[in-house]
Amino acid sequence: MHNRLIPLFLLCFVGLATSAIGAEFSADNVGDRQETTMDQQVTPALVQKDSTFCCQKKYFWTAAAEIIALQIIPNYFNRHVADDTTADLSFKSWRRNVQRGFEWDPNAFSGNMFQHPYHGNLFFNSARSNGYSFWESYPFAFAGSFVWEMFGENNLGAINDWAMTSLGGITIGEALHRSAKMLRDNTAKGASRAFQELGGFLLDPVGGFNRAVRGEMSKFGPNPADRYPTKLRYIADVGNRVMGEGRLRDAPPATGYMSLIMAYGDPYEDYKQPFDAFHIGLQLNGEDTTTLGMLQVWGTLYGSEIRDDEKVQHVFTIDQMYDYANNRTYEVGGQSFAFSLRSRWFLKGDKAIVTLVQPSVYVMTGIISEFTRVGDRDYDFGSGLGLRVAGTLDKLNEYAFQIGYRGIFTHTLNGSKGNQIVHFAFLRARYRIWRSIGIGSDYILYMRESYFRDFPDVHRRNPEFRLSISFFWNTI
Repeated sequence: MHNRLIPLFLLCFVGLATSAIGAEFSADNVGDRQETTMDQQVTPALVQKDSTFCCQKKYFWTAAAEIIALQIIPNYFNRHVADDTTADLSFKSWRRNVQRGFEWDPNAFSGNMFQHPYHGNLFFNSARSNGYSFWESYPFAFAGSFVWEMFGENNLGAINDWAMTSLGGITIGEALHRSAKMLRDNTAKGASRAFQELGGFLLDPVGGFNRAVRGEMSKFGPNPADRYPTKLRYIADVGNRVMGEGRLRDAPPATGYMSLIMAYGDPYEDYKQPFDAFHIGLQLNGEDTTTLGMLQVWGTLYGSEIRDDEKVQHVFTIDQMYDYANNRTYEVGGQSFAFSLRSRWFLKGDKAIVTLVQPSVYVMTGIISEFTRVGDRDYDFGSGLGLRVAGTLDKLNEYAFQIGYRGIFTHTLNGSKGNQIVHFAFLRARYRIWRSIGIGSDYILYMRESYFRDFPDVHRRNPEFRLSISFFWNTI
């Protein structure tokens, strides 16, 4: 990741953590909030005459203007601050790009697989914060990314960037849009209101900008009916990790890491609207090739109940997923759509066994390759299939033990010709010791089998062990 983007993502990490704290402090009154009544918080005498909040209608031209601004600002920065010659634009470069079409670009993994999707999230939320629904905002992400690829730089547009920016931007964008909405409180005043608006702005900059322009940052009134999910769960880890080459005993010294998981909604119940249930997982690594070691976001697009009684729940969901993993050992990322069979068996004493069978289709992947060296790029672009299976024994806020496997098969579209298979096998345990504090341990085995057409096959095996202090709690 370029150093200038590390502080930005750290601020997003802080924003997510702040949303956890804010929801925790106000969990006792969540029923009142979800119904968005004004009782005991907002009385008619205190409500401003103009107490409505966006949006009763769609603001197309505002959203379009913001997408254009999101092209101009980074181009100006690249040209006048970063001194990037690709930002020197002309009618000639625009005509050439349109006539010649797309290529595959040579940019680094963090740029293509994280920075571009983050940019796409801004395009998506330009529409989302101007009155458009999730599905209505979908084409804005594709349009904004297309304009950037054709007209934002003087090199040819990259087909991989268009896919990653658009799909990744939608997945990240909706999760951050809902997280920011949850953090903001239109009934708050004073310092509390200021910090909540700041946190919401860090998570959703375009939405925060629009609230500032419309005067909603200081306006007093009701909160939206869908401000809070039906359930909200957090798990935070702070600890050390070791990763070996072949065997753990050959691993270098342990390094520190921090991770945060937010589980928004309940995928067994909440699937009427896209992303009524979603998951954000991120990890920050110390003493590694990049600070942002992992970001995973998925959200439900569609769900259908198969069985629901006092013993078991079975639900089928279609999920949109974004994956990014980047450390000194491996680079794996991609955009996919998953078809998930989720089951939950209820046991005595608030315990449950939760299982997941999740085949998926990867539209675009990026996987490290020993033989691909194109510019700053050391990985192959591909597409293919995935499978995840997992089983968890869980007692809410007490303990969780999980075993699982995740595999990705990709055929190379650009890079070292061939096929790659990536395997992740994992064991995870969390156990509460006192209040919301516990201990956590993870064992992850990463394996990669690369079968190249023009180069020797490669087989990698990298075990990883983590030990952490864990904080886990439900706020709703």
